[in-house]
Amino acid sequence: MTTVTASPSSAVAAPAHVRFRTLVRAEWIALTSLRGTYASWIIGTLLVILPAAGMAAIFGYEFLRSGSDPALAQALPSTSSLAMNGAIFAVAVATIVGAAAYAKEHSTGSLRSQLAASPRRFPLLAAKATVVAASVFVASVVAFALAVAAAAAVSSLFGIAVSVDDPILEIVVPLLGGGLFTASVAVFAIGLAAILRSETWAVTLALVFLFVVPMILVQLPWEWATQISDVLLGTTGQSLTMVRTEITGDLLVDALLTLGWAAVAFFGGAAVMSRRDA
Repeated sequence: MTTVTASPSSAVAAPAHVRFRTLVRAEWIALTSLRGTYASWIIGTLLVILPAAGMAAIFGYEFLRSGSDPALAQALPSTSSLAMNGAIFAVAVATIVGAAAYAKEHSTGSLRSQLAASPRRFPLLAAKATVVAASVFVASVVAFALAVAAAAAVSSLFGIAVSVDDPILEIVVPLLGGGLFTASVAVFAIGLAAILRSETWAVTLALVFLFVVPMILVQLPWEWATQISDVLLGTTGQSLTMVRTEITGDLLVDALLTLGWAAVAFFGGAAVMSRRDA
């Protein structure tokens, strides 16, 4: 009788533990290596800037028609308010980028390769969410800042004096709020994509939840419907982009609710992902 023993070379080695920072670096390389990512950011930035410049031109034209009435100039929206007219496009791009970060890799099978290298699924999904949220936040803040500059430049061309009484409340808070909104939406979309494993359905349901559901609830004749609408992601996120005269507790509540919706979708997606095959 002979005993057959497996040689070290024929044994299948268990995957080595992969550090979280390594996963983040890999996800960053994957995100920035796609042409579609840059195309989405460029198109999204243009779609944020153009409505701001267009609305500034419309108000500027009306200002000239009124004979440069100083009273009308005082009643015109601030440049930050004009810059946020394109927020819906930034949110749409964030939804697409977030959903694609998971769904495309699942559909192409590359997610299986990632899981083979890093079997722990929660850190892998967390790395995706970290990279996408950070990149979307920075891209959105830059886009909104350019929109503010564009609105100010167009307003100046029509002779409208652009003044900022409080740069923190009028510019910094709306810009950071818009970045937080879009980053939360991106993570929300990743969570939905992990649950549904479909980019199309994740994007569709995210946009419906963000914009259609709150609008329907507001139109219902019941007080509870309006109260529910006020705490949904689309409502709380949009409130973060508004110009405020002071920082109140409502701003903190809206920020926490916005982050909470992203967390609910993310942890839901992580739970589903851990219970089924890639």
